[in-house]
Amino acid sequence: MPVDGRLCVGSLEDEGLQLWVRGSGKGSDHGWVLERHVRMQEVLDAVPWLPRNILLRHANIWLSDIDAGRTGKVFIASFGFGRFSYHLDTGKLECLAMEDGMEYGHPIFPFFSAPVICGVSE
Repeated sequence: MPVDGRLCVGSLEDEGLQLWVRGSGKGSDHGWVLERHVRMQEVLDAVPWLPRNILLRHANIWLSDIDAGRTGKVFIASFGFGRFSYHLDTGKLECLAMEDGMEYGHPIFPFFSAPVICGVSE
């Protein structure tokens, strides 16, 4: 994992979770090196409420965040099935739910006001 602070991107696809980091050398694809590939089908099959149909599952889940350097986790979101964290070293998938059973919400982004356009009457 990129514990050295390198830029990192990830992808959650049919084949599994791919984690790419900036680097060069053998296997480099225009400056990107495949750091980790995890087959996620078996991991996601362990969640009983996720759809069993691979196409339906793929359409309903996505990689929402990566914290590979600090905690070693990636975060997976879904439409109506919850949010999950997956630890890249241990292979443990956890459902992120609060004590009252409610799901965690989306991150809060800062608000930027739109610039005032001159000449437009309100």
